[in-house]
Amino acid sequence: MAITWTSERLFFDGDEYFESVLLDIDGARMSINVEMYIFNDDLLGQKVAAHLIAAHERGVKVRILVDGIGSWGFFDRLYGIFQKRGIEVKFYNPMPFYHPHFEKADGLKKISVWGARLWRVNRRDHRKIIIIDEAILYTGSFNLTAEHTRLHIEGPWKDMGVRVTGDHIRFGVLNFLKLWRLRDYYRYRRQQKGQLNFNWRTSPLRLNQTIIRRRFFYNDFLQRIGGANERIWLMTPYFIPKRRLIRFLVKAAERGVDVRLLISQRTDVKFFAWLQYFYYDYLIKKGVKVYQYTTAVLHAKNYIIDDFMTVGSTNLNHRSFIHDLEIDLAIVDEHNKRVIEAHFIESTQAQKTVTLETLEQRPFRDRFLSRLFFIFKYWF
Repeated sequence: MAITWTSERLFFDGDEYFESVLLDIDGARMSINVEMYIFNDDLLGQKVAAHLIAAHERGVKVRILVDGIGSWGFFDRLYGIFQKRGIEVKFYNPMPFYHPHFEKADGLKKISVWGARLWRVNRRDHRKIIIIDEAILYTGSFNLTAEHTRLHIEGPWKDMGVRVTGDHIRFGVLNFLKLWRLRDYYRYRRQQKGQLNFNWRTSPLRLNQTIIRRRFFYNDFLQRIGGANERIWLMTPYFIPKRRLIRFLVKAAERGVDVRLLISQRTDVKFFAWLQYFYYDYLIKKGVKVYQYTTAVLHAKNYIIDDFMTVGSTNLNHRSFIHDLEIDLAIVDEHNKRVIEAHFIESTQAQKTVTLETLEQRPFRDRFLSRLFFIFKYWF
């Protein structure tokens, strides 16, 4: 893959990540596009909001797109603050009974809207993207919430992010505008005519905007696992994959590939503590090394297959592969690849290694709940 970024900077610390984000927001001159699964009304969210408002007041075009369920608390106060300042905010698949414009509709319109949104309720925008002046793009596993920083009482979660500059950021802008407003999307394409010849199949920005793209990236992920010669190292907070992925991992381990799986022991979603155990026994018997990160909540999504590496928002679960909008960024800088490699090794050291013995010692209740929740894996 040709190097397509003029710069590529990694972040493993949330405070450093958001310090850089705020500096770039303060330096913005034309536009700021925020697409975020969770934008919380907490100390971090309020701080970012203040900088976005300041940018808007000096003439920068600020657009904010948040998920209608992930950013549930955003409606209470932040939405009103942005609205009063004249900053446009949109919600991806909002819950109809809580959307701020729902009460203004008549009876038939409410029924129509409610039915349509209920049908799409399992489709979420799980991305975490900030694009500044169409020249700087931030992405990774960092939501706009204090959990990722030292502002969090229990300490920051373990995350990864990346800041890039380069031509392919316009491809990110194009995808944002398609969700934002179609007329803006087509206007941007006309303005950038001849400069948006990006192939989404080979772009380092992996955006699963359509069913075709979603299937392509999933199959590409499986093909890379199927063709791996040396290593498959997967760091994910939620591990409830489709059976096909399990089969590919097992086949890789059986042919001698170093397959390692790092999953969080602590989780922000309670039932995952039971659900993700379902495949451990089978994987370990087939030679897959399974680790649980115990130091903090592991929220990073980092996948290493031989020399191919990604950082982004995609989890190894049904939600990410079937339902949600996700973004992953393929790392192209060779130095950064070595840094990520060392980071993965360091992240597994002194952590809990899951063995068959430890699985056998689990209480019957946990094993029962693991199988029970697995029935509903499609929704998770």
